[in-house]
Amino acid sequence: MSGRARRDDDASARSRSEADGRERRGEQRGTDRESARGGSDSKPRTGERTGEGRSRPTDADRVHIGGRSGNSGRTRRPRPEGEAGDRTARKRTARPARIEGESGSRRGGQDKGKDTDKAKTRVPKGAAERKKAAKKRQTGPKLLDDATRAKLEVIVREQNGLRAVWATFRLHTDDLRRRNFAARVERIEYGSVDEFDRTTAQLTDRGYIGAGGGRMNVVGRPVEYRATTAQVAGLWPWSVGAGAPLIGTPLGSHLHTGAPVCFDPMNWFMRGSFITAPSLFVLGLNGFGKSSLVRRIVLGGVAQGITPLILADVKPDYRKLVELVGGQVIDLGYGHGKLNPLAAGVLGSIVPRLDDMPELQTQVMQEMRARQVTLVAGLVELVRGARVRDYEETLISTALRILYREGSDFTPDQPPIIEDLLTVIVNGGDELMLDAGADNPDEYQNAIKGLRRSLRALTQGPFGAIFNGHTTTPIDTNSTAVCIDVSHIPNGDKKLKAAVMLACWADGFASVEAAHVLADAGLGPQRYFQVVMDELWQVLGLGDFMVDRVDELTRLQRSIATALIMISHTIKDLQSLGSEAAISKALGFLERARAKIFGALPAEEIGRLDSIVPFTSAEEDMVTSWSAPQALTGEALKPGQLRPSAPGTGKFLIKIGEDRRPGIPFHMEFSPSEKESGIHDTNQRFSEFTETTARRGTDDDGNPE
Repeated sequence: MSGRARRDDDASARSRSEADGRERRGEQRGTDRESARGGSDSKPRTGERTGEGRSRPTDADRVHIGGRSGNSGRTRRPRPEGEAGDRTARKRTARPARIEGESGSRRGGQDKGKDTDKAKTRVPKGAAERKKAAKKRQTGPKLLDDATRAKLEVIVREQNGLRAVWATFRLHTDDLRRRNFAARVERIEYGSVDEFDRTTAQLTDRGYIGAGGGRMNVVGRPVEYRATTAQVAGLWPWSVGAGAPLIGTPLGSHLHTGAPVCFDPMNWFMRGSFITAPSLFVLGLNGFGKSSLVRRIVLGGVAQGITPLILADVKPDYRKLVELVGGQVIDLGYGHGKLNPLAAGVLGSIVPRLDDMPELQTQVMQEMRARQVTLVAGLVELVRGARVRDYEETLISTALRILYREGSDFTPDQPPIIEDLLTVIVNGGDELMLDAGADNPDEYQNAIKGLRRSLRALTQGPFGAIFNGHTTTPIDTNSTAVCIDVSHIPNGDKKLKAAVMLACWADGFASVEAAHVLADAGLGPQRYFQVVMDELWQVLGLGDFMVDRVDELTRLQRSIATALIMISHTIKDLQSLGSEAAISKALGFLERARAKIFGALPAEEIGRLDSIVPFTSAEEDMVTSWSAPQALTGEALKPGQLRPSAPGTGKFLIKIGEDRRPGIPFHMEFSPSEKESGIHDTNQRFSEFTETTARRGTDDDGNPE
């Protein structure tokens, strides 16, 4: 036999051997599948109940599928034609059906078409298995549907008791699941990395998920203890206040927490009940924003319908603000207007309207007379630099009563002037002689010599230019705001400026009193005011007698409808008076102020304040650090460059009460409208300094010469 024939015989033998092996393997696979599917005779197949409690379909329910030899056990329940077709299509899409012969082997080519038509898919799983598979395929947490949530919300809204509590709990749980699921989806979608491209653990409301994340299944409630600072002094961590009530005018943000800080004396008194009287004392070194702070409080009062009265604007600091809000501006000074101390102002103008109320009219007249006497006596003390004697004050009161007698030319709405008062006192009379304790006219003239000189000084010279005449522009309490500008008076004339301030305060408080009288009589609406007494040190520094006058003015106000704001630099201004009695009265202004705001202060000032307003050690370090100067580095400002503020500018501390409780530190922030309006720009006269000095030494093109 040739080699080629021998090779063909070997190949044919190998083919027959491989075919026999494939046939045996197919039969074995078919047998295994029949055993697994219950096709063997050893397992129940006809309506019997197996050991597991499952029933098998009966022979009547079985349908033999072609393509198998004998009773192979491959059966299925009859289904509607559409359902079987749809399920077969889905099976073919997910996984191609396996086509098998009668003995598990492939058939010849002549039976391929027939076997393909009779090919079977896998038997569908039972209902329980399909439900398990569906549960495995479910993704995401178990959430409430819209209908269930709507029902629960109705229960929470309309019912009480355990049903409402349980409904609230379910809604809260559903919200947490939705939020956590959204966070998980976002983490999967965008990756669990932060802005630094590093892997981070998922954060939940109970901690980070993962090893070392600190997540807790149940967050326990901490044990609470309550005691005084004396008992648990070592456990008291709040050396600086962190509370910031949202009541009043927004001032700025808390220095430590960043929370908004709101305050004004009227709201803290009426709406918050934090203080017992609407009075405020502001202390701070000059140049650190005291006036800006008060302007913000004034602006907030205007927005709430409170009328601010800036009685004697010295610099002026408030004129532009009042003009922008449509208020009234009154100019006083040489050639700018006059102020009659004997004018009853608004209080005198309402006396004719009270003819139907004689008792109230008499009360108003007495109030007006008391104010006039107080003001004239204060001006006399300013002129002579000494106190008014007791009988001199009585002479002033009697002379005013004579001027307002029936049949005279003077009425409360048409008052006399200082020169008329002087004429009545000089002419004398039985009543005046009796007040002076004089037995004859000569003795009377000697007794009134000092008073006559003082009144003469008020009618002549610088004082006469302002006080000896009728009031040029009376205060209009119906205006949005009122500002009396006294900046036209030279700074060197301290006596005149203090006298004008004293007269303005008296006139302003009389206007407030008149508005209250009209409201009590039902002749006008209830009005609310904020009286600003800026640069208080200028008046108090003139002598001990001025302390009494200011004290009388502050006590005459009806604090229930008027907020009083007093401003000075340091408490040393109050402690530098002549006598101990005057110092005690001046310190009473600070003590009676139920709210205090402190700006930058020197270290020694804290020691002076400790007996009135105690500071914590942290507050002391904080307030004194605000007065630190700017760092001595950098270059000069270029033309057009804004001048930087001192580090402590705009930082303040609110304190109430007399105990050592922590205050509220905040930083005042200007709004864009305030910056554009320029109401806080108190250095306008220096606006061109940088530009003019920068232009020196340069040519017309800006190049160095």
